[in-house]
Amino acid sequence: MNWYEKGFVLADKSFCLWYTTVMEYILLFVALIVLIILLFGLKWYKDQQKQKSAKTKTLIPVKCPVCNSDLYKGENLVSKVFRPMKVSDQLMTISGCPHCYPKCEPGVKRLCPVCHKVVKPDETLTARLFNKADGKKHVHIVGCINCHKPRAD
Repeated sequence: MNWYEKGFVLADKSFCLWYTTVMEYILLFVALIVLIILLFGLKWYKDQQKQKSAKTKTLIPVKCPVCNSDLYKGENLVSKVFRPMKVSDQLMTISGCPHCYPKCEPGVKRLCPVCHKVVKPDETLTARLFNKADGKKHVHIVGCINCHKPRAD
């Protein structure tokens, strides 16, 4: 004979109802806490991914045509574009980047990408700037003062 058949009652009906209700609220509270922790964890993970991608985006996939140094975010080429501005093909001169102009950093060589001769600090590369219809720009380097002589028109 088991305890139920003996008529043994653990508690009255109101206590069982109260206990069940309290347990439901406790489980609901625990589930809510777990959900909040998961949401904060997801937010933290996304922030970490943004910081990681921001660190990798500091290097721009552009190299200086004079010294072949990698350009980072905020580093620009020193160049001059000549008028007229509204045409698709413009004359342009490139002096260099912060690594090679106005003063070369140690270990950096200024070389012409066309003839591979040394470009002096006061010399520039001659280039053509093509303005495409979709707003993009394309630069074609013609050469330095050694390999590209201006026409004597």
